[in-house]
Amino acid sequence: MIRNYFITSLRKLWRNKSYTLINTIGLSLGISCALAIFLLVRHELSYDNWHTKRDRIFRVVTDSDVNGERNMSLSSPMPLSTEMKKDFPELEQSTLAMYFYGGLATVTPPTGEMRKFQEKTGMSFVEPAFFEIFDFEWKAGSGASLKDPYCVVLTESLAKKFFGNEDPINKIVRFENQFDFKVTGVLKDMPLNSDFPFAFMMSLSTIYVDKLILGGLDPLDWGNLTSNANTYLLLRNPADAPSLESKLVEWRKKFVKDNNNKNTERLQPISDMHYAPEYGTWSGKTTSRGALWTLGLIGVFLVVAGCINFINLATAQAVNRSKEIGVRKVLGANRLQLGIQFIGETLLLSLLSAMVAVVLLELFMPKLLSVVNIEMTFHLTEWRVVAFVAGLTVLVGVVSGFYPALVLSGFTPALALKGKSISSGGAGLRKGLVVVQFAISQVLIIGTIVATMQMDLFLTRDLGFVKDAVVTVPLPAQETTRFETFRNGLRSIPEVQQASFCFSGAASENRWDQDVKYRKGTEERAFVTDLKWADEYYLETHGIRLLAGRNLLASDTISEYVVNEAFARHMGFENPADAIGQTILLGRRGYKPIVGVVGNFHTTSLRDGIRPTVITTRSKFYYEASVKIQSKDIPAVMGSIEKVWSVAFPEFVFSHEFMDERIREFYKDEKKAGDLFRIFSSIAILISALGLFGFISFMAEQRTKEIGVRKVLGASVYQILWLLGRDFGLLIVIAFGVAAPIGYLVMNKWMEDYAYKVEIGPTILLLSILSSFLVAITTVGYRALRAATANPVDSLKCE
Repeated sequence: MIRNYFITSLRKLWRNKSYTLINTIGLSLGISCALAIFLLVRHELSYDNWHTKRDRIFRVVTDSDVNGERNMSLSSPMPLSTEMKKDFPELEQSTLAMYFYGGLATVTPPTGEMRKFQEKTGMSFVEPAFFEIFDFEWKAGSGASLKDPYCVVLTESLAKKFFGNEDPINKIVRFENQFDFKVTGVLKDMPLNSDFPFAFMMSLSTIYVDKLILGGLDPLDWGNLTSNANTYLLLRNPADAPSLESKLVEWRKKFVKDNNNKNTERLQPISDMHYAPEYGTWSGKTTSRGALWTLGLIGVFLVVAGCINFINLATAQAVNRSKEIGVRKVLGANRLQLGIQFIGETLLLSLLSAMVAVVLLELFMPKLLSVVNIEMTFHLTEWRVVAFVAGLTVLVGVVSGFYPALVLSGFTPALALKGKSISSGGAGLRKGLVVVQFAISQVLIIGTIVATMQMDLFLTRDLGFVKDAVVTVPLPAQETTRFETFRNGLRSIPEVQQASFCFSGAASENRWDQDVKYRKGTEERAFVTDLKWADEYYLETHGIRLLAGRNLLASDTISEYVVNEAFARHMGFENPADAIGQTILLGRRGYKPIVGVVGNFHTTSLRDGIRPTVITTRSKFYYEASVKIQSKDIPAVMGSIEKVWSVAFPEFVFSHEFMDERIREFYKDEKKAGDLFRIFSSIAILISALGLFGFISFMAEQRTKEIGVRKVLGASVYQILWLLGRDFGLLIVIAFGVAAPIGYLVMNKWMEDYAYKVEIGPTILLLSILSSFLVAITTVGYRALRAATANPVDSLKCE
C-alpha cells in the first residue's frame, strides 16, 4: 500500500508540474531561510558556552549617573580584582584583563631582516588567574608562564605569522618598539564564537613594574575607568552574586571617597555578556536576545508563507481531485487511508523542497554571511543541522498537508463523483491565508523601509563638523620633535589643506569622559564632559564653527579651554558669549578660562544625544592626526602622507582611516539589520507572488467558460480583469490593517534607545501597501490579462 501511495504521489506531482514547481520553490525558499536563520541564531547562542565554569563566572560592569542619565560601561576600576580577592570569601578567583585592540609587534629573526606587524586586534594583558577561570586549549606552555613580567603568549596562527615554522618558545617580540617580551606559550586560536579576541597576551604583571606601557595610566588608581580594563570573578556559588553586588556599594567607599559620577559596580553573568549591547564586549559582536527572537520569528513566518501556498493551491484544486476521491471511496478507501495518501504527497513535496533548500543554502550562505559581516563556520552534515532539516521537513509536510487532507478525505462519494464537493468555507480560508501571507510581507517591508531610512539619517544628518576628505593617521610616539617633523612634511604636500594632532577625531568611539567643576556664586558645581585633547588646528581641520570668543593658542600643556554650546548651557548660559572668561576645573589641573564656544557637534554616534564637550591642548595625549585633504587622486595623496609619516616614525608601520568610513562603522549593527530585512522581505514577497500566481492561474482556469460567456455578452478586458482581481485588492488592504500596527510597534521598539530616529509616519506605511499592491498587480494582472484577452471561442470549447 505504501508503494502505491508513493507511486500515486509521484504521478500526481509530475502531472501538475506548475503546481509542483510553485510549491517547491515557495517551500524551499522558506526552508532555506529557516535553516540559515537557525545557523545564525545557533552561532550567536554559542558564544563562550564551552567554559566549564560558565555558570559561576561574572564580569564586573559599571553603571554611572552622567548628568542625570544612566551610562553603562563594561569597565571597572583596575585595582578592583586584587582588593576584592582579599575581602570577599565568596570568590574562588578573580582577575583583571586588559585589551588594547591593536599595536605594533616587531620580530628580529636570527638571520634576515627585522619584520614589523601592525596588528589591529588581539593585543591584551592577562594574568595566570585568567586561565584558571576560563578554558582555552594550550599547544605549548600554560597559564603559569605569564606570572613574570615581559612574557607573552601567542595564538597558534599569530605564532606562525611571526616565526613561520620555527619554534616560537623563548623567542623575543618587541611591543610598540619599546618593550621586549619573551614568548612563553602558544594557545590554539580563539574560536570565532568568542568575545575574547585575544591573540597576543602579555603578562599583566608588566603594567605594575613599568607604568609607561599604559601610556602613564596608573593601574592602582581607582579613578581611572577605561573600557580596556575588565574584571572577571569566579564565585564559589552563583547564588551569592546578588548579595555580593549589594556589598560592593559600601565596600568601595574604602577606596573611593568622592563618587561624583555615582558609579555603581554590577555583576553581569558571563552567559549574558554577548547579549547586552548596552555594555558591549571587546569583540564588538554583541547582539540582543530580542534581535535573535525577531530573527527566529522571521524564519517561522517565511516557512508559514511557503506552507500557505501549498494549502491554498491544494484546497483550490480540490474540484479537480473530487472524482478521484469519489472513485477511491466507492472502491473501499476510508478517510484515514485518503488522509495518509494526501499527507504523504505533502511530505514528498516537502522532502523535495528540503533538498533544494540545502543546495540553495550551500550556494548562498557564504554570500549572506559576507553581506551581514558575520564570521562563522557551518557544516550541513552535522547531526544538529541534519536533525533540524529533518524535523522541519516533517513539520512542514504535516502542517501543510493536514488541512487539505482533512478537506479532501471528507468528500461524500456521490457528490465527489459529480465534482460538487467544495464547501463554502474553503474560499474563506484561502482568503484568510492570503491575508496572513501579505501581512507577513508588509511587516518585513515596513522593517526594511524603516531600517533603510534610519541608516540614511545616520549617514546624512549634519554632524556639526566636516567628515568628508578627512583622514586619520595614528601618532605612535608622543614626542614634540616628531610631531613637528610630521607637520612640516604635511605642509609640503599641496593637497593637504590642514592637519591637527589630537587624542581622537571629531567623532570617535575612543572617548575620554572627565569630571569638570565650575563656580556658581560661592557654590562649586560638577558634571561630566567629553574631553578632546587637541591642538590649535583642530577646529579648522574638522570645520567646527566658532560661535563666540577665539580659538585655542598653541601650547603643549593645558592653559585654556574651548567648549561647545551644550557645555555653556549646562553652566547656565543661553548666550554662548556669556561663557567667555568663565573658569572651569578639570581634575586637579587648576581653574583655567574658557576662551571660545563652538557649535554643538556629535562626538559619537547618533544613538546618543549631544553631550557637553571641552577641547584643550596637551601634546602628551595626541594619539592621532586628522588630515584634511583636497584631491581627486586619493591614492597619490595617501602615498605622499605615508612618505612624510615614515620620516617622523620610521620604526612604525603606517595605517590610516577615513573619517566617513569610521562613522559608517558606528552603525554596523543597523546596517546588518537593514540588510537582513531586505533579504528576507524580498524572499517573503517572492513567496507571496508565487502563491498569488498559482492561485490566480487556477481561478482563471476554473472560470474559463464563464469568462468566455461574459466576453460573448460584451464584457470588456477591464471588466474581466476587475472580476478576477478585485478580491485581492481588498485582501491586501485587510493585510495592511494587520501589518501596520505590528510593524509600527516592532520598529519603534527597535529604535527606542536612539536619540535621533525617523518617524514612522503615513509615508512609510503608504510605501508598504503600495509595494504590496505593485506585487499583486504584477502577479495577478499578468495572469488575469492572459485570461481576459483569450479568444472566447477557445474558452467556450474548454470542456
